[in-house]
Amino acid sequence: MKLPSICKRLAGMLMLMTLVIPFSAQAGKGMDRLNHFFEGLGSLRANFEQTVIDVSAFTLQESRGVLIMQRPDKFLWDYQSPYQQVIVADGKKIYIYDADLEQVTIKPMLKSMGDTPMLLLSSGGALSDSFMITEAGEERGLEWLELKPKAQQSNFTMMRLAFDDKTLRIMELVDSFDQTTRLSFSEMKRNPRLDGALFRFVVPVGVDVIEERADVIEEPQP
Repeated sequence: MKLPSICKRLAGMLMLMTLVIPFSAQAGKGMDRLNHFFEGLGSLRANFEQTVIDVSAFTLQESRGVLIMQRPDKFLWDYQSPYQQVIVADGKKIYIYDADLEQVTIKPMLKSMGDTPMLLLSSGGALSDSFMITEAGEERGLEWLELKPKAQQSNFTMMRLAFDDKTLRIMELVDSFDQTTRLSFSEMKRNPRLDGALFRFVVPVGVDVIEERADVIEEPQP
């Protein structure tokens, strides 16, 4: 499975990280760790391993790379193995570069998010206004939370976050086909100094460019 087919899901997961607002709730360990992690978070750098798993627990895809983000709305997914692909968001547009295909797809940021957490959270309200959040308890030495969107129509049915006593370790997104995208983080650095050039994508010479306009309405899929 190539990256463009799951780009919307991944971008949505990262927008949860860039736009989430800490909230007060009657908290257990999971809630406490979520609030502690996002409090004062401005930027982040981490290695990641991504696994896509189907409903029968069969692994469809494995990849790894580096994630860099700066709040609000800027991020870089740099896929380094088993193929080279990059997703860059500069706050207005998202650039998806497939080195093997020699192709760049450019999408308006809001339009490309669809009904992902970006739109659910961009109003600036509390996270609990858009999600039903429940403690999922301790598993594998991590404290888990389950986030279910309150909107009736969504690209995903559930988000799961797992924290150790210091930081976020795992994000999982379950879609309507019960397919799970799991991101496991390591060597996470909180609030590193970042060069703004990281989020300015320059289209390589000679590659094909496909750009979607913000005013074009996509036809519904059959």
